[in-house]
Amino acid sequence: MKALFARLTLVATLLAALTPMANATADGPDAWRVHNVASNDVLNVRVGPGTNYFQIDALPFNARGVQIEYCVPTVTQQQFFALTAQQQSQLNNYPTWCLIFWNGTQRGWVNRRFLTEDSY
Repeated sequence: MKALFARLTLVATLLAALTPMANATADGPDAWRVHNVASNDVLNVRVGPGTNYFQIDALPFNARGVQIEYCVPTVTQQQFFALTAQQQSQLNNYPTWCLIFWNGTQRGWVNRRFLTEDSY
């Protein structure tokens, strides 16, 4: 019984340690704000998830209350753990792009690295 408990504890610990590596948005903040954008600049909003898509809108450097619909790339937890360690690492090397709403309107796609949790 102790051996089974030890194995279950090890598996739970490994799962907890690996979980932050996945690109997931399901339990994220209720609101986001723009950050790491200079006060004389804007956050480009694009028609698709990547810089190869043209800009359709822009958020001010200090925009708050941004809502994320979903982000890509994304995989389910089951899919993530079915990947090899190399694939898991590779997945986290891709930039994350998020489809966002701001002021009640769908705006388009932004690079996730320019969003942080808003403390509204």
